[in-house]
Amino acid sequence: MFDYFRMKKAQWKVKAALYGAAATWIDNSREISALLQDLHSALRDVPPEELQEALVAQLAGLVHSESGNGERTGGDSL
Repeated sequence: MFDYFRMKKAQWKVKAALYGAAATWIDNSREISALLQDLHSALRDVPPEELQEALVAQLAGLVHSESGNGERTGGDSL
């Protein structure tokens, strides 16, 4: 009988770990899809020749706006 309860406890731990990992993955995928939608809406009317420069600029702007303060977090400036 005690073995049954130990087995169930271990089963609950495994299920909790799997469900936690799945929830984390879903949250991350929502953030990534929101970021991609923002980038698409910002770069919709950019000509193909300027797309790389505009993509880098928009991505940097989104990252800085999400960080809250907009300051560089490290590294040397050029």
